[in-house]
Amino acid sequence: MSESNHLKCPCEQCGGTIEFPADGVGQCVNCPHCNQQTILLAPPSEEAQVEPFVTTDPQPSKGRRYTIAFIVLAVAVMAAGAFLFRDRFARSLSNEVARDTPTNGHTATVEAPVLQTNSPAPVKISKSIDDLKVGPIALEKTKGSSLVYAVGVLRNDSGHQRFGVNIEVELSDARGNKAGTAKDYRAVLEPRQEWRFRALVLDSKAVSAKIATIREEE
Repeated sequence: MSESNHLKCPCEQCGGTIEFPADGVGQCVNCPHCNQQTILLAPPSEEAQVEPFVTTDPQPSKGRRYTIAFIVLAVAVMAAGAFLFRDRFARSLSNEVARDTPTNGHTATVEAPVLQTNSPAPVKISKSIDDLKVGPIALEKTKGSSLVYAVGVLRNDSGHQRFGVNIEVELSDARGNKAGTAKDYRAVLEPRQEWRFRALVLDSKAVSAKIATIREEE
């Protein structure tokens, strides 16, 4: 099933975005986000379709602004602490020199130790898509319904926040032939956090699933 045959619509209960094959229009399904029933509706026109969770606002997200502010504050506190420590050390050294100065007219020379102020910069580890680890994927049927979801766990093994994580699952029938795809989306995935995704399966021939692609919005 090609990418162009997929549509998107909001859940009538929670407003979360659901991506589904075009032939699923009109079906009543359980939302993969809130698990409440909603109807899959086609958008009014291609021009009116808007990709979910994508913003043209050049300002960073609220969570990212908080992270940047915290880093700036931490650096400022560390710099202030280093300055105070150096000032107190210099005063203490000056007092020690004054106490050790002879009173017989001779001046003793004391060499102050050299302070090492330049510490090695911490190594910054860049983000990698390989940090997003996916475990086994199973097909689960919803109780009291004929709906089937591809369910698995994706873990963020990095120390970075991940934004706009898209996961696509490839489905296969009993003979091993491709039986379409299923997708799910997570707006923000925190460091070391796990996400239990639920991708809606609309092809009744699908009996197994495996990960196809994982993408992240920059």
